[in-house]
Amino acid sequence: MTLAERYEKGADRWAPTLERLGFPAAYRFLFSRLGLTLHDKDVCDVGTGCGDFAAALFEVSGQAKSLTLVDPSLTMLQKARKRLKFAGRQVQSMPVRLDELTLQKTHDLVLGAHVLEHLDDPEHGLRHFYDLLKPGGRLVLSVSKPHLCQWFIWLRWRHRWYHEDDVFDLLQRAGFQSIEVHRFPNGVPARCSHAYSAFRGVNQDLFSNQALES
Repeated sequence: MTLAERYEKGADRWAPTLERLGFPAAYRFLFSRLGLTLHDKDVCDVGTGCGDFAAALFEVSGQAKSLTLVDPSLTMLQKARKRLKFAGRQVQSMPVRLDELTLQKTHDLVLGAHVLEHLDDPEHGLRHFYDLLKPGGRLVLSVSKPHLCQWFIWLRWRHRWYHEDDVFDLLQRAGFQSIEVHRFPNGVPARCSHAYSAFRGVNQDLFSNQALES
């Protein structure tokens, strides 16, 4: 069974399970601390699932200029689209994996909750995240961290988990700057995961082109 098929099978129980475990409240805590403004921003949520990460963002920060939802599970994507239909003045959804994603436009903010853990090549995946951002754009991730409970989760989802230093290293190698870790306050989210934010530099591409030309 593929990962998308597993998520299809669990779609009806996904949002209630996350609510019971305290993830939406943890996500709202994260976004309240980040203090993001969205009214003129283009947002992309990769691996949106049923939309819990993005829903927490919009509950805290209001409506965005546009929202793009990406997930290989069509059932989950439909649930997220219905839930988030007013989260952006324009909303589109794409039923693809990150490595299949091709978008003409870039974004001010890209989200990814528990996506890194499922990537065969995490550095390549983070470079794809990087390419989705405008210069100066921000990435916000939630990533599983080492804890005994991960082995029980692994039995179903076959995911990975990452030490904080490893996430920093991967983000730096993908080109990100101003990387920060954000800790959830309590409960299962605090035991099992950290959040990270990082930026695509404003002048990085200019400097890279100058280096190539010199």
